[in-house]
Amino acid sequence: MIPKLSSAAAWSMVVLGGVFLTGLVIGERLAASHRPPPAQAMTSLADQTFAVCTTPIDASTEGLFILDFETGRLTGGVLGQAGKFAASYQHNVLPDLGIEVGTVKNQRFMIVPGMLKMGATSRMAPSVLYVTDAATGVTVAYGIPPVGKPGTAAALLPLDIARPRGGGPVP
Repeated sequence: MIPKLSSAAAWSMVVLGGVFLTGLVIGERLAASHRPPPAQAMTSLADQTFAVCTTPIDASTEGLFILDFETGRLTGGVLGQAGKFAASYQHNVLPDLGIEVGTVKNQRFMIVPGMLKMGATSRMAPSVLYVTDAATGVTVAYGIPPVGKPGTAAALLPLDIARPRGGGPVP
């Protein structure tokens, strides 16, 4: 036999149930508003003649960038939805680093991706590429412009130069 509840006891259970459900809804909304953004992995690796890295181009796309030590060419690509490279980037870093083409043998570089949020009106990628001349430490930060038309290479944009050993402007 199920005992009968008084109307006051029944009303109390309804109120407690409502408070409990309200707490659940508020807790879920608070948790949702404090979830960290999805992780974005950036990587870099080098050998004797090439350095490569990946970095975000937008919220759902990453780019692959390759620096050729022999030529100073920094090239990049972004895979499209078909799994083919649909966009590309190209820039020669030697002039930015103050190196004349053909003057240095066995040149060594480092490339490291980083995060960069330009102004609200900027269409630049939320990433920057730091290219360092391993012999001098001179480092150039490159901005990544929006991807261009398929079949054309967009130029990376030198943003600033750091010279840890001092020195004058790069010619």
